[in-house]
Amino acid sequence: MKKTLLLLTCLLSAGCITKKATQFAVPKERATECVAHCNDLDMKLSAVVIISSSAGCVCEPRDAQASTGNGAAAVVGGAMIAEEEARQQEQQERQRRHQSPSIPRSQ
Repeated sequence: MKKTLLLLTCLLSAGCITKKATQFAVPKERATECVAHCNDLDMKLSAVVIISSSAGCVCEPRDAQASTGNGAAAVVGGAMIAEEEARQQEQQERQRRHQSPSIPRSQ
């Protein structure tokens, strides 16, 4: 019984595949761009959020003291990026379905 369980565990673990975190490389200049965006808003950069191949900036007021809210802001920013990416993927899927040739029905 133990040998069978061990063999089954080995077979199942060999089939696991880990997907890459991003499909494309995120340029290192993204952090510099985020600093510039935050400076334009008279704020300071708090975090850069990377989800898949998208990146977002989390800015905070310059006079804000370090707090636990920074993590929450990054989570919200990440959720917004994920939502936008899902919307774009859905739109691309609709375009693909619309562009695919329809098969005429036989009557």
